[in-house]
Amino acid sequence: MKKGIGIVALLLNSFMISAQSELDISKFVIPDIVGTARYMSMGGAMGAVGGDASAIKDNPAGLGIYRSSEMTGTLNILRQNTDANWYGVNSANNLYKLGTNNFSLVISSATQRSKSGKTSGLQNSNFSFSFQKLKDFNRQLNIHGGLSSSSMTDYMAYFTQGIPETDLQSTDSYEPFDNTYIPWLSVLAYEGYLINPGTSNSWNSSLSDGEKVTPSYYLTESGSINEYSFSWAGNFSNQFYLGVTANIQSIYYNATTNYNEAFGQGGSMNLKNTIKSSGNGFNLNIGAILRPIDAFRMGISFQTPTVFSISEDYTSLLNFDTEQRGYVRTPNGYNSYKFQAPLQFTASVAYLFGKNGLISAEYDYIDVKTSKLMDNNNSSYNFMEENEGMNTAYNSASTIKLGAEYRLTDNFSLRGGYAFMDKVNPDNAQKFMKDNTIRTDTEYFLHNSTQYITGGFGYREESWFLDFAYMNKLNKEKYYPYNSNNLAEGVQGSPANVNTTNNNFVITLGFKF
Repeated sequence: MKKGIGIVALLLNSFMISAQSELDISKFVIPDIVGTARYMSMGGAMGAVGGDASAIKDNPAGLGIYRSSEMTGTLNILRQNTDANWYGVNSANNLYKLGTNNFSLVISSATQRSKSGKTSGLQNSNFSFSFQKLKDFNRQLNIHGGLSSSSMTDYMAYFTQGIPETDLQSTDSYEPFDNTYIPWLSVLAYEGYLINPGTSNSWNSSLSDGEKVTPSYYLTESGSINEYSFSWAGNFSNQFYLGVTANIQSIYYNATTNYNEAFGQGGSMNLKNTIKSSGNGFNLNIGAILRPIDAFRMGISFQTPTVFSISEDYTSLLNFDTEQRGYVRTPNGYNSYKFQAPLQFTASVAYLFGKNGLISAEYDYIDVKTSKLMDNNNSSYNFMEENEGMNTAYNSASTIKLGAEYRLTDNFSLRGGYAFMDKVNPDNAQKFMKDNTIRTDTEYFLHNSTQYITGGFGYREESWFLDFAYMNKLNKEKYYPYNSNNLAEGVQGSPANVNTTNNNFVITLGFKF
């Protein structure tokens, strides 16, 4: 017999081996275009142009272009619109946020050779320190669906197959949340009267055959990936530029999700998950720019894989109105692991029309399939299945960037750009949860494409400059509340189409000295 209504597990802090799904790390891997106003207004296509604080993060050789010292800071105003369609129902949400994209300090030092008038050899030896925001996680998403034949209770029953009922029953001497072989999602489903036992440890949804549900989903995300960089670059004969950067990256990610179902014959369920992730990583970026003629530049850079140490905390709360009404709360779950982000490669070109302007193009490549999850607890868990699953969960992430700048006067310039990233996830990618996981966040997003349309202008004086940019970013995804591919044909669900439009208004103020 089930025990108690309004159950709160007594275990306040729990540590278990909890494997991450390969799709859980996508938010840490998929790149974005964030930086100074000049950089963003040109679609991030500045790897061969250089001379900009954010261009240095793509290709550190761009630091060698500087001929004077510089200090810059950038503010970003975000207006976000999210639209979704799920089972024929449209929903929308808006978000406004003010943030800081970057702060940088460049120290340019001419060598004795260049001071003496010699144009061969090392001309400048430049150093920089910068803070860069690589990715902003802030998002609010409300999705309301129409009638569906697929219910999370179907997935819960499938997920619980083979588990004896006695392993899910809380007693005075036994707490199922303490059993490292029992998934917490199954415990919630059982205590919430969402699944019923069959024969031979089989399980069925508590809903009637053919009963439809009305689903909805609410997501609030916050946090960012930040990078602290120490760079050096040299200018050799004004034709070859070489640079290297040591990067320390930090991840802060918070998410609260609410998945709801209103049952067709009365009753409801609500599953709330709270996830907090933080971690740090390190990498090196090495780049070069070749200037065979004054008007033409070619750039290339490689960023080594970044190894992050990640810590996560999560709790879940199930509110149910079924046979009875109440709630079940999980203990506080904790997990730590290492994650290796893949090598990044950038190739770029730029053509300069004297002092009148320039055009530029850049290709960024990340083989997301080579991402790796690794143990951080000296346990025996090796993430073999998850790492093998990277091959089917991801494509490579390729981004094409185009940019242009035209100088109207000696002080005033106009800029524009475009960038596009193709789908990172194949259409058949799925989220697989381990049989003993303490995670209960079943949802996942598959990336379809990201498009950037950008523009802006800049005003420059001898000792200071001011740049403005506007970036329209359209990100297309498919949202799945759970993996229904292995469910019976009649109860397989359909994803929601989610379009998130970020309107970024960016301003950069810089001083030269």
